[in-house]
Amino acid sequence: MPHHTTNKVKVYVRTRPTNNFASDMISVGRDNRTVSVHRVASANAVDNKINDWAFHLDGVFHNVSQDEIFDSVAKDVIDRTLDGYNGTIMCYGQTGAGKTHTMTGFTESYPNRGVIPRTIQHIFQEINSRQDFSYSIRIAYLEIYNDQMCDLLRTLDSKTDNQQQQQQQLSIGEDVGFVYVKGLSYRIANSEEEALNLLFEGETNRSIGQHVLNKQSSRSHCIFTIIVECRSVLSSDDKYTVSKLNLVDLAGSERLAKTNSEGVTKREATFINKSLSFLEQVVLNLSDKKTNCSHFRSSKLTHALKDSIGGRCNTVMIANIWPELQHIEETVSTLRFASRMMCVPAEPTVNEIIDPVKAIENYKRENKYLKEELALHNTLVNRNGISYEPLSEQQLYEIENQCRRFIDGSLDEVEIQNVRQVQAVFNTLKNICRATEKDVEKKYRDRYVLTDKHDYDQQDGQKLSGTTQGATSIGGNSGELDGQSFGIGTASKDQRVSKDALLKMTRNKRQATSKTSPGQQQQPTPKEKSSPLGSKPTGATLQRSSTNDEEQFPRVKEPSDVADMKDQPPSTPPTRTIAFEEFKQTRGLNLNKIYLENKEILASKKKQFADLARGINQMKTDIDKTRTDAEHKKNERLTMGEFLNENGETIIDEEEYELIAKLQELKGIYRNDYDQWKDLKSEINYCQNLVNQCQHRLLQEFDIWYNECYSNGNNATDIDDIISSNKVTNEYQFYDDAAERFERMQKELLLSDLDSMPFRQAQMRTNRRHVFNAARTQGPWKQAPPTTTANNTGFRSGQSYAQEIFSLPAISVSAGRQKSMVR
Repeated sequence: MPHHTTNKVKVYVRTRPTNNFASDMISVGRDNRTVSVHRVASANAVDNKINDWAFHLDGVFHNVSQDEIFDSVAKDVIDRTLDGYNGTIMCYGQTGAGKTHTMTGFTESYPNRGVIPRTIQHIFQEINSRQDFSYSIRIAYLEIYNDQMCDLLRTLDSKTDNQQQQQQQLSIGEDVGFVYVKGLSYRIANSEEEALNLLFEGETNRSIGQHVLNKQSSRSHCIFTIIVECRSVLSSDDKYTVSKLNLVDLAGSERLAKTNSEGVTKREATFINKSLSFLEQVVLNLSDKKTNCSHFRSSKLTHALKDSIGGRCNTVMIANIWPELQHIEETVSTLRFASRMMCVPAEPTVNEIIDPVKAIENYKRENKYLKEELALHNTLVNRNGISYEPLSEQQLYEIENQCRRFIDGSLDEVEIQNVRQVQAVFNTLKNICRATEKDVEKKYRDRYVLTDKHDYDQQDGQKLSGTTQGATSIGGNSGELDGQSFGIGTASKDQRVSKDALLKMTRNKRQATSKTSPGQQQQPTPKEKSSPLGSKPTGATLQRSSTNDEEQFPRVKEPSDVADMKDQPPSTPPTRTIAFEEFKQTRGLNLNKIYLENKEILASKKKQFADLARGINQMKTDIDKTRTDAEHKKNERLTMGEFLNENGETIIDEEEYELIAKLQELKGIYRNDYDQWKDLKSEINYCQNLVNQCQHRLLQEFDIWYNECYSNGNNATDIDDIISSNKVTNEYQFYDDAAERFERMQKELLLSDLDSMPFRQAQMRTNRRHVFNAARTQGPWKQAPPTTTANNTGFRSGQSYAQEIFSLPAISVSAGRQKSMVR
């Protein structure tokens, strides 16, 4: 792989298109690398401020498309990321300058997509073209809102609220030259469409609010991380590369004195300006050669970007400016930060990691070659018969015998052949020494009472009790007395029979007696052995057909019928439809009974499914009505003017609070019903599979029976007549509604533009999944102001119920479809 080096961080400027371009104050050089700013001085007072600035940058983009931005700024960083270098592309600027438009673009418009979607497409195109390497892509999406970190992809996991709260506790950790976020989920993306799904999922979870300068302003910093792991397919080298690409969309800075933000917006702006101020301090420290320390831990943003700003990372920054007269101060501030960022040194290096598995394989291979070379050397010096493999059991046994003979004196010396033998000899001598010590100690304990020589109390007690002459003497026989009188003695504890052993012996004896006694063993009757398939199931139990065909469904014939069949030739067989009805009354009676019972259970499940869906849709209507009333109440409050307390929190009245509480209660009921609806859907699918299996088995058994009875008859009738006669029409059949037709038409239109197909499919899949899971993912997981409390003037609420991205879905009543119908 090629090795690239660069000295400084690259910085580009992009201007927001506007009809009020301040051409008399802002000018772009002919080389598209210089931005000059001239501010008109005040004529009424003395003004000693600097009025002219000239900023030299790596490039200036004025009225350019998204394609040109990506080709000029991002493509080289992405290619070097695939080669093993870390990369970072970040957008910096004031609120409304076009940072999010540059990074993400419009998810609804394929030509206007931003850097991140184009990066995903370019990465997978390069992976497909590089056949000599194997790539693994992992994606994470981090949001920093009010200096609190949140995983934007956590909604992909179906977890309980407690688990989600635990997952929100993210923390930043550091490894050798690598910064990571503990608890952040890294999703594997095997295709461009899967990666775009993750992007769209994270975009729907971002914190977006209205602002004076932007109706959809990003109120948080977002870091889209792509981890690229590259391994060579042709080479067996134990090294591989792991690189990280950070695509950073910073929140916009603003001047509170100019925007007059209040309440939650003011609090958000305070956190944003604070984190950007710490970022500027870090950039100043990195650009200063005299400073050896940078305060990365001052904020979550700078700590998360510690390994992404200069250093071993290939960093590129896009400074977005709004070239209008009213934003001239913010433009100068952004360009100053851009010029400071250009002073940060950067020397990217390849991140090579040694694979331990392949390293062990290479070491084994090298060890094998060295052994072969050593064996060749021994052959050349006439040292044959020497093995360097691990010693076998037989060789260890022979070494032990040699060592024992050497200790006894029968062997003068032990012949040394290699180092392994020397180690084995020393280990054997150590084991023999330890075994000898244990044997000596055991012999002493069998003959004497071993006590501590410093324990004088125990020694005096043994002398007074006469332990060497009593009945419990260690040296005497167990249970033997001293000979003064006759007795059986006292058994030692280790010679007594335990109670458990006695119980076990008694139990075994009884079992042996019961086995040998006649008339005790009973043989099961044939009725007990037979399968209860023919019995009627109880409740809602779903039964499967048995596999023992001849045993479960014997074909019964009368003696007269048998005689007639022997004497008379077979008549013309009936049609298969008539024969099938006869089969269901005779041999296939049990199978048909199971089939009908399963169909009844399936029909009841579908009826419950439809009733529950109607209830969910009614609940959806109530939620929409309550939300509309709450919005109307909020608009009235905003029209009359907001009331704030001393902490800057909005105060609401009791009626609006009741609407909010009712809305939350309805959502809880909706979530419970929706969970039941999903469980019932899976039960219906399972019942449908059982019905299909029973139907298939019934027809299969009928074919066998028909061939046995009418093998010489006419079999030309199609079996489809039987299937059609056996079906029961109902209102739950599958149908093709308008939503499916619209989806099919979209796919036909996508065939004209194959490059945009992954983008469109990922967008449709994300929207469809959000329609289903909106009720489960609407919890207040973002950092929000305090919860609702009461005071003397009314009620106040800290969370805005209007900031909901998706409404709750209405459920389709059909049991055969898995899509929702949005009202």
